Amino acid sequence: MMSGVQGKPFLIMGVLNVTPDSFSDGGRFATPSAARVAALQMIQEGADIIDIGAESTRPGAQGVPLQEELDRLMPTLECLGQEIPGGQISVDSRKDEVFLQSAEFGVRWFNRVGALPAPEVLKAIARIDQAKVAMTHMHGTPDSMHIAPLNPEAAVAAVNRFFALVKEQADIAGLDPARLWFDPGIGFGKNLAANLALLGEIRKWTEARQVMIGVSRKSFIGRLFHIDSPIERDGPGKTIELMCALAGAGIVRTHDVKGLSALRQGMAGGI
Repeated sequence: MMSGVQGKPFLIMGVLNVTPDSFSDGGRFATPSAARVAALQMIQEGADIIDIGAESTRPGAQGVPLQEELDRLMPTLECLGQEIPGGQISVDSRKDEVFLQSAEFGVRWFNRVGALPAPEVLKAIARIDQAKVAMTHMHGTPDSMHIAPLNPEAAVAAVNRFFALVKEQADIAGLDPARLWFDPGIGFGKNLAANLALLGEIRKWTEARQVMIGVSRKSFIGRLFHIDSPIERDGPGKTIELMCALAGAGIVRTHDVKGLSALRQGMAGGI
């Protein structure tokens, strides 16, 4: 089982949305100064990586033009680059050009949701020293994935096909497997039962892959525990995040860095 990253039970990836419409915190960190304060606080609380998204991928979200996404993202990267090393900054995007321009700012984590980057872009990333790629499965697109979500059997099969394709394309691009992460995309076009089934597959996947998981504040937690407010899902969400880490997930992506960091300290202490 893949576990123990950089001497820690797992890495914490803090979510930083510089968008006006993200489901949990849309608009709170839309200015570079606000994003800077939030990122530095997450680092202080224990985040190993800050994952910055400038286009919402929540269910029902509409895509934004390339230039609009860059206009949101680049000032934030420029601001953070003065204080946070590029090796601790991730960019969450569905656009190749966003990755390429982010690399020029020293970004070394590239978090892709949905379709793989073009082969030449994946090769370009593979040539960047210390660059890492996380690939997240999505059924459909943000504006359509909630219309006909996958059931458990279909979701597990689709994610397994996706993981195989990612591995094949990464090998062709020359990307070192140690720099490649796989995320089953909890909540991205799967129904409640499918999301639970995917969580049950983590231990098997980690036998051969580095797995990243993001469940923080997602609607399936709300449906499980009858909690409408995304931020109020942090309590039960922490339990699920801990279970994912215990199952072998090497990166856990979260909005609540402080709470997850406390649990990680407990794991390191032998809980």
